[in-house]
Amino acid sequence: MKTIMKTTFKLLLPFAFLAMAYFFYTKTNALSQPQMDMVKLAPYAIFIIGGVISWKFNRSREFFIISVMALSLAAHIYLPHLRGGLAHRSEIDFLLTLLLPFNIALFSFFRERGILSLWGALRIGAIAVQVLLCYWLLEPAQKDLLHTMGKAWLPVKLNFVTPHLSQASLFLFLAALVILIIRQVTHRSSQDISFIAVLCALFYTLHRTGDPVLYAVSFAASGIILIVSIIQDSYSMAFSDELTGLPSRRALKQDMMKLGMNYAIAMLDIDHFKKFNDTYGHDTGDEVLKLVASTIRDVTGGGKAYRYGGEEFTILFPGKNINEVMPSLEELREKVAKRAFTLRRSGRGKGGKSGRKARGSKNAKQKQIYITISIGVSQKSEKHKKPDDVMKSADTALYRAKKKGRNCVSK
Repeated sequence: MKTIMKTTFKLLLPFAFLAMAYFFYTKTNALSQPQMDMVKLAPYAIFIIGGVISWKFNRSREFFIISVMALSLAAHIYLPHLRGGLAHRSEIDFLLTLLLPFNIALFSFFRERGILSLWGALRIGAIAVQVLLCYWLLEPAQKDLLHTMGKAWLPVKLNFVTPHLSQASLFLFLAALVILIIRQVTHRSSQDISFIAVLCALFYTLHRTGDPVLYAVSFAASGIILIVSIIQDSYSMAFSDELTGLPSRRALKQDMMKLGMNYAIAMLDIDHFKKFNDTYGHDTGDEVLKLVASTIRDVTGGGKAYRYGGEEFTILFPGKNINEVMPSLEELREKVAKRAFTLRRSGRGKGGKSGRKARGSKNAKQKQIYITISIGVSQKSEKHKKPDDVMKSADTALYRAKKKGRNCVSK
């Protein structure tokens, strides 16, 4: 239930920022002129902060999207005043309706390969090429080409969607949205959710032409959404285990400091895991870790599971004693033992070579194995007053469970 709530919160948070931004926009007519000037300058301050944070955390996708948004807003505001007003705002806005969805979709595909790197230089080069291309398209000699790009290519009237966006712009926004939704379904990243929210904000803004306040509020909100995305992902990387999705050892240490007067701690270990890895390979071992993690995540009795490291897991039971948590731990042990794991690939020996017969065997591909865990549990007492002492006692109990023959709970 907690996992569902956290996931829902992450999905809705960027759109909550958009709702608050729109509410603020509806109230801007009550602001004084100095306040309005601050609102119009706010996006640039947010872009600088976002650029520094993304640079510091090496988040190149957000960095480059923020850079593109900063250039786009500056072009919308200041470019029409340059070169004697030669570049008209409508032409600039048309180019922005093409380049913004294109860049959001483009950078969503790129992996995090750094900013000050060869890959970063190539991406900076791609943005520079687009800037030069736009500058060239805004020349008077290219007016016919620009007009051709904005023509209706399909025999369908889309004015009911938005009268200010061309068919090419609508296609790019729709294509970018579909790409981001597919990526979210396949990768489940808070980054892609943030990119979707930014895309929606920019679509709404660009189809409402001629309102500089809306531009400022929308671009500022988009920058804040990307900054929050960086913070969320950085927190997740620091406090969540990437493989299993459980809270990491760092999160465990922090939560141990919050324990009250009474609590119990359980240490879990997958039986014969090293032998399993040697037999079936580390990739299959990782799948086993995920399977066990998905089971112990739903531990009852008010417990919270963490990945301690390797094949070891920890469960904290705040406000509980050993007698209260033993039924939950026994239930968890039985649940893991009864859950079959299907090998998707044939096994391999210690030498790392898979047998050809086993590889071609249908039965080998469908082989099912069963995993067991051993559990040691301890509680706060006069002998063990600190959480670290209780954890060491639980670890000692875990070794007793191993000596008893494994697949059991010891205290």
